[in-house]
Amino acid sequence: MKSTPIQLYRTIAYLFGGLCFLFIGYWVNNYLFIFDDKLIISQQQDSHLLIPLPIWCINVVAGVLLLYTLLLLLPNFTVLQQRRFQYVVFSILLFICTLPLYTHFNTARFNDVRGRSDLYSLIIYSVGMVLCFRGLLSRNPIFIHTIGSRIFQWIHNISTRTFILCALAGTLIICCIISHTIFDGAAGTYDGCMYMFQARLFSHGMLTAQTPPEPQFFQYSHIILSDKWYTQFPPGFPGILTLGVLLRIPWIVNPLLGALTIAGIYLIANELYGKNIAKLSALLACASSFFLFMSSEFLAHTSTLFFITTAFLSFVWMVKKKRPLLSAMVCGSALGIALLCRPYTTAWFCVSLGIAAIVMRRHLSISQILIGAVPLIAAVLAFLAYNAATTGHPFLFGYIVAHGKEHLPGFHQDPWLEQPHTIVQGLKYLIGNLNVFNDYLFEWPVPSLFFVALYLAFGKKEAWDWLLVGWLSSLFIGHVFYFFNNIHFGPRFVYETLPAAILLTSKGIATSIQLSAAWQKTPSYAHARSAICFILTGLFLFAMFLNIPATVKSYQSHHYGKDVTIHKYFEENSVERALVFVKDEATYRAHYPFNAPFAKPHIYAKSRRTENRKLAEQFPDYRYFIADEEDIVEVSIDEL
Repeated sequence: MKSTPIQLYRTIAYLFGGLCFLFIGYWVNNYLFIFDDKLIISQQQDSHLLIPLPIWCINVVAGVLLLYTLLLLLPNFTVLQQRRFQYVVFSILLFICTLPLYTHFNTARFNDVRGRSDLYSLIIYSVGMVLCFRGLLSRNPIFIHTIGSRIFQWIHNISTRTFILCALAGTLIICCIISHTIFDGAAGTYDGCMYMFQARLFSHGMLTAQTPPEPQFFQYSHIILSDKWYTQFPPGFPGILTLGVLLRIPWIVNPLLGALTIAGIYLIANELYGKNIAKLSALLACASSFFLFMSSEFLAHTSTLFFITTAFLSFVWMVKKKRPLLSAMVCGSALGIALLCRPYTTAWFCVSLGIAAIVMRRHLSISQILIGAVPLIAAVLAFLAYNAATTGHPFLFGYIVAHGKEHLPGFHQDPWLEQPHTIVQGLKYLIGNLNVFNDYLFEWPVPSLFFVALYLAFGKKEAWDWLLVGWLSSLFIGHVFYFFNNIHFGPRFVYETLPAAILLTSKGIATSIQLSAAWQKTPSYAHARSAICFILTGLFLFAMFLNIPATVKSYQSHHYGKDVTIHKYFEENSVERALVFVKDEATYRAHYPFNAPFAKPHIYAKSRRTENRKLAEQFPDYRYFIADEEDIVEVSIDEL
């Protein structure tokens, strides 16, 4: 009886300390920035306090906090103490994934203000969450088991068909809402707008357009204006987007592909691990903000992810002898389309899939490999034919025409920075991608890759698990060799590893239940499972109400979506044959796709002030407008 007050005080202390760390993490996330080795404390909107502090010092503090977080977990699980080697492996993996070690290298491009503050706040959040976890478990409250068991039973009792339909419909609806409310239902990024330009060319039966008069008015990033007018991008995603353009709903293409990807993830997990892991994996994908936001934009990553997921699912069916010849055909076709969307990404995935084929060679036949190779080779030939029709040579890619051979992967002089791209810089990108992926995947207040590291250290791994690790590792390794990296929309260059990360996370959650059940104070396996369900629900609620709204504000402030206000104005006022000189860059970028096909019916040109009259003289029977983000003013040729 004497121990009861002590337990109560200990519980209160843990919970109070946890809430304090959560508050500090929230403050760091919103008011503390790190740039050029200085702490920047934002006091008001335009008032800042600068504190010079070496980056290594900040990382030491973050490392100590991360180590403290791991030590807080240790007393609760005697199994961790018994398997110390695995615990060391787990700690090392989590340190590499979470601690922003890349800040010790040259941070010329990855020195992102938002990313740094998020990563450090993530570590502080973790301390708070683990303290709260210790406090709750020390009293073993019955409500945790009650709530967690009800959540598990509700998901478990849903029929497979109903679950899949709800997951697909929910994902599609959420992505469509995001597309219209955050991204205005229109392309706003550089890449997205140029994909739309090429898709509009395709929708009119054109691979390229004729060079317009006065081409300086139409020069833009990712656009090639020589003897022909087209974009630097491969034809895959613009070809898919063409269907949406023809149906006048291009904004639905990526949400639809994203929803279908959920089905692919479910089917892969069901084949490899059973229905429970399949449902958990689908739920994790549906709740991944990284996945939802990327599936709501006009970028090629979503289509590539869908076809790569389809290829892996077909490969699993090939190995398991489920209609192996048809599966081989689907696998090769999916890889071919993915190659036409993002060739560098698909090439690295093919490396991991090739290793998987070698590992599983006893389950594959020569006929399967040959049948799968046919559509893949056909896609390669189609790519070369497209290059010949656009750039004039089968092996000359649009990207090289636009930027030059120095933009190819490899260790050489960085064409955009005054420094060479070295192995050290490549390792910095690898660690940086891990850090940001760890933050953006679920936007939890604890590392998103926590359960992946837990499974790799403590889980009982099979051949398929290592193949998923190969898939997860492929793009991270591939972008060591590529000179360019940024974190717009998160670590989008490694986005196509998301299914592997989610499947390994599901396995890690199952492992965490087993570790929790082994704790001597856990009454049963069902209690451990309920506790993990309760904790996961809390993590997602924290992300939904605190972290994701901040991400939404960031996307809106960067104009990742841009409403086509000028085009809508012309439609509402029945304006025909307009020549518009756009002053605002983001507005011009959003309207650029309407130049395909050229001069039908309107022309959107970059305003060049005193030179505008030169272009207007080429189109004497058009009406002339000067426009920026908000105002549209009709002018005469003399007023230009």
